[in-house]
Formats: sequence, structure tokens, C-alpha cells
Amino acid sequence: MKGKDYFNELAEQWDSLVTHDAEKIAAILDLVKIPAGGKVLDLGTGTGIMIPYLFNRTGPEGEITAVDEAEKMIAVAKRKFNYRNVRFLVGDVLEMALPATYFDCIMCYSMFPHFKEKQTAVIKLAAYLKKGGSFVVAHSQSREAINNLHKNAGGPVKEDSLPPLDTIRSYYRSAGLEVTEEIDNDRMFVVVGRKK
Repeated sequence: MKGKDYFNELAEQWDSLVTHDAEKIAAILDLVKIPAGGKVLDLGTGTGIMIPYLFNRTGPEGEITAVDEAEKMIAVAKRKFNYRNVRFLVGDVLEMALPATYFDCIMCYSMFPHFKEKQTAVIKLAAYLKKGGSFVVAHSQSREAINNLHKNAGGPVKEDSLPPLDTIRSYYRSAGLEVTEEIDNDRMFVVVGRKK
């Protein structure tokens, strides 16, 4: 079973299986400072967990592009959210042709471990950011909790891990991103990089 099939299989129950702390999400977004009217690329959007929070930051003049390779996850997200300024795309973001230097923020919330070639992903995706734009890897749990969750889930996600802070810093440097915020504690994991 591929990761995509795994998430498709769980799509309808996902929101009852996985909970996200609204207070922690707000704290993460406070670190990012998404501008009103900003353009956000929400990677691995799943059932659209981040969409209402991102919409609150960008406002109706902003633009959210929500991407997931699991079409059933996108189907659930579409049912839940029909904001005029949200565009849903199904597929592997690393194989898509998105506009260069277009986004104010690339959000990898609870999805970064699922990239197989993480450094390659950061370098390719950073090209879609405007100068000064933010690249965000964030989880509302600790790195240890995330890695244990995947290991215990088994199947196609058992090897999907969140690298240490130092490793993500090196990915950011190689992509021309400067780390501006980082949290690695027992409550959450966040690394924000700003495009130079």
C-alpha cells in the first residue's frame, strides 16, 4: 500500500481519528505572520485542517492553494470548506508546475515527514516563494510524539519521520532560506524560514 492509498482509506474517518489544538495552531501562525491578502500554499492539506485558520489570516482577498495527493482527503476538505478564494489541487506537489516566486507562505503542517526526499522538496518548493516569503514546517505535537505515532501506525507511514532541527536548518540553508523562528519542545515543533 502506498501512502496515498493509506490516506485515502482513512479520509472519511480522519477528522474523528486526529485532533488538532486550535490554540497551538494560532500560536504557530502568529510566528509566521501571514499578511492580509497573502497567497498561501497549504501542502498535504488532508481534510483541510488549516484552511479556516489560514483564511482568518489572509482574509477574503487572500488566496489559499490546498494540495494533497489523496483525492478522497481533498473530497472531504471540499465538502467542509467552500470559500471562494480556496483552490484545491490533487496530486504530488513536487510534480506540479506552480508559479515561481508567487506565494507569501508555504505551509507544511503535519505533513513534512511524508516527503521521501526532504531536502529536494524544500529546495524545489522554496522557488515558489516570493522574496521574504515564509516556509513553515510545523506540528502541534513534539517531534518525538510524531515519530512514535508514525512508527506505531505501521504500514506505509512507519518510516516517515520528522528530522531533527539541525537537519531542517541545513535544508533551509541549501534552499536560500534563513531560519527566523524555531520551537522544538514537548508541545510542538515549528521551523519558519524566510526567503532571502
